[in-house]
Amino acid sequence: MKMQGLWMLLVTTLLLGCKDQELIYDNMSDNKILHGKVLEKRSKGMTLALTGESRDRYSETIRVSIPDEEIIKLIEEGKSLSVWYDFVRESDPPQTKALKVAIIKN
Repeated sequence: MKMQGLWMLLVTTLLLGCKDQELIYDNMSDNKILHGKVLEKRSKGMTLALTGESRDRYSETIRVSIPDEEIIKLIEEGKSLSVWYDFVRESDPPQTKALKVAIIKN
């Protein structure tokens, strides 16, 4: 009987712990979105000219690496994008890695 109670406690703790991690991740990703126009497309990413609030937070341009080659094929110079990212490396220009990319229809 004691063993069954310990298993129930363990499973409940794990389930509650996973739920909290998902909520933290969702909250962080909502605040980490860049908006801009593609200046230059490269084989593993692009240079993005930032617009709006994104430009106020960082410089005028940022280099964005994209790990998925299929997504890179869909991106064209001059297109407006929203890019979800993990963190920005403070270099010149700043650099980041795209977690998700959305093409904005003009």
